[in-house]
Amino acid sequence: MMIAATLALLLAQAAAPAQGTVDEDTILVIGERMRSIDVNVGRDAEGTWHCSLSASTGSDWVDDRLCRITTGCVRDAGGDRERSERCISRRRASIMDEFREAIERGRS
Repeated sequence: MMIAATLALLLAQAAAPAQGTVDEDTILVIGERMRSIDVNVGRDAEGTWHCSLSASTGSDWVDDRLCRITTGCVRDAGGDRERSERCISRRRASIMDEFREAIERGRS
């Protein structure tokens, strides 16, 4: 119960970090949550791409980047699953670095 309360507190802090402040605990919590999230990408009959996450990381910014990166990789791979997975793995690793930089610039 104490762990759940601590995580809830950290996630609340992640939702609105202070401008220019990098809270390493927040970044670690969001990074851990991101690793456990499944991203589903597909196209509808009109050809529009859609993305959904199995859960939220606790940061709208990270959730958006996760969907954008995954959708871009799937689209660019043209149906090649292995190529798509390599792209996603490579690009996903950079999200937390970008998140840290966004916090420092006050844009997350």
